[in-house]
This record gives sequence, structure tokens and C-alpha cells, in this order.
Amino acid sequence: MKPDKVLCFELFGDHAQFRKFFTNMSPLSFSIPPRTVVSGVIGAIVGIDKAENPETFSKDKSFIALRIMNPIRKVRIAHNYLKTTSPTHLFDFPAHKPTNVEFLKSVRYRIYFSCEDRELYARLKSLLHSHKSVYTVCLGISGCLANFDYMGEHSLTPVPPDQRLTMSTITPMSAVKELLLDLPLKLQKVVLPITMTNSREVTSYGEVLFEMNGAAIPMICNDTSYVVDNLNDTIHEF
Repeated sequence: MKPDKVLCFELFGDHAQFRKFFTNMSPLSFSIPPRTVVSGVIGAIVGIDKAENPETFSKDKSFIALRIMNPIRKVRIAHNYLKTTSPTHLFDFPAHKPTNVEFLKSVRYRIYFSCEDRELYARLKSLLHSHKSVYTVCLGISGCLANFDYMGEHSLTPVPPDQRLTMSTITPMSAVKELLLDLPLKLQKVVLPITMTNSREVTSYGEVLFEMNGAAIPMICNDTSYVVDNLNDTIHEF
């Protein structure tokens, strides 16, 4: 969709864990939350059932952009998983498995959101303004609780394709026409899940570009980007 305004809020927490789909024995985390996670956070705030969440925030109905505010730092924390098949195994467990789990540390993201559903948009705006959520907000897994700060509602100014700009947010590689790097940046490309079905089956993946310390990236895009009025952030949907 092509938005004319967005709701902006910052999501933060001590730790986050966005598990990579191809790991099992020693879980690794994506460096950034996939779009599916961000839509899940918004769904938790407004109280959308997880079975309905994927179609509510499909790309043709909603606009989501994400900016990294804190440098990406990772830490591994040892967990001792217990084998439990009954309540008594919580204190008398037959087996356990020490496992190192990768977490992100001291995370903070700025999220920009708009959607076609005006009722949903108004409900999210009201809840963000009053700092309330229907369900508990977390960063990937339930053990990583999150908080948020409302940054307000802002109008958008479109930036046509083929213009030089300094991109503040995570950008799909499909939208990057040319990088204009004149300063050293710590860039990373990663493949993330983008859309999924109500049965939690991922239906599409996408390669995105970002800077590990949250710095803006000079580039030329081959489609429309947006400047957020008052914040002066240049954003692109991911």
C-alpha cells in the first residue's frame, strides 16, 4: 500500500531472540526482527488473535518499516532444558540438556506503521498513546519482554525512484538500485521470512540490507521511498 501518514513508536528491551528457522540444537538469532515478528508485536498491542494476524498485516493491506536505533550486539546464554512429560518432572526430571542460546542485547527499534483498516489504525493509535497493550509484548520469545515509547503520528512525503537519499530503515535488496558509500559502514545482508499463512507456514522470504550500528545508508532506490515529516527519517517498507 501507499501510505500518507504513519504511526511511529520505539520498541525496546534488555534481550531479544528471533530464532533462525534453520537452527535447532543451538538456537541462533536473526540480527533484526523479521516483518512477521513486527506484525506480531503490533497484533499483540491491539489484541488480534495470532490465527488472524498474518492476513491482517499482509503487504497489500499494511505498511511496516523498521529502523535500528541501538548497535546490534549478540550474547550467548546457557540454558538447561529439562525433559518433562508430567508435572513431577519439574523437580524430579529424568533428563536435561545444556544448550547455548544466542540473544540480542539491549535492543531498540523504531517502527513505522500504516494500514488500510482505519478502525485498526485508530485503535493502535489510542493504545500507543495511553501506553497500553491487550497482550504482553515480547521480542521474539515470551522470556524476552519488551516495552514501547509512542513517537506520534507523522505525515509522509514520497521520494520518487532514482533519487539520491540517505535511507534510515532496513531496505529490501530488490529496492536498492545503487549504493553510494562514501564513509565506512558495517553493512549486512540477510534473508528473512516476510509473509506466512495462518498455519504458520512461511510463504515468502526476502533479502534485506541494513547497517549493524543503525547508521543511515546513502543509496538510490528503484521505487518510491518516504520522508517522515518532523523526524526527517527516510524510510522504506520491508
